[in-house]
Amino acid sequence: MDKLTRLNLLFLEDNEDFALHTAEFLNIYFRKVFICTSVKNALCTFGDNRIDVIISDIRLEEKDGLDFIKEVREIDKECVIAILSAYKDEEFLFRAIPLNLISYELKPIRYDDFILLLKKISSKFSPKEVTAIAENLKYDSSKKELLLKDTTVQLTKKESLFIELLIKNTNSVVSHERVQRDIWESRVMSDAAIKNMIFRLRKKVGIDFISTVQGVGYKLSNQLSF
Repeated sequence: MDKLTRLNLLFLEDNEDFALHTAEFLNIYFRKVFICTSVKNALCTFGDNRIDVIISDIRLEEKDGLDFIKEVREIDKECVIAILSAYKDEEFLFRAIPLNLISYELKPIRYDDFILLLKKISSKFSPKEVTAIAENLKYDSSKKELLLKDTTVQLTKKESLFIELLIKNTNSVVSHERVQRDIWESRVMSDAAIKNMIFRLRKKVGIDFISTVQGVGYKLSNQLSF
């Protein structure tokens, strides 16, 4: 489960004592754990930070947790989301089907079951080491470099993060805001800085494998079957 140490987790739970106690456990495994006790706070946290995983309750005092997950899914189709609830409600389960959840766990959850959940989450972050992203162009996630035919193209950390973000969201456009949030995190960078990074990438490779969707964001062009 060492992959979890690179990931940020948002934990939505309105019982503060349970949230703090559970977060102590989760902090052992994740890079950073954001504790949220309200949907409003969770949406702000999700908007301001790179969030890789969400574990959420669904019966919250001020709002239905599934409504929060629906809002997340409108922005991010790939974020790994699990439910941790004291209620096994068939109506909630039915509504949760289209939200692409990894698991629906009941509280109180046993230690062994929590470990199994974390292993399931970790397995979602085991992509192929080499991914074809355009004709004659592949990305090696283990070495953080591009392979252009038989030539290796070295990448900076931000360049490799950007390419991984595009691969992760291969069926959608990655917004300017998402690039800002996930790659630069707390630092505010200008649109010009992002454009310069993309310009350097295109120049390094000599192939225009990144499409700019005017006013929206970026996606992989010449997409192959992943």
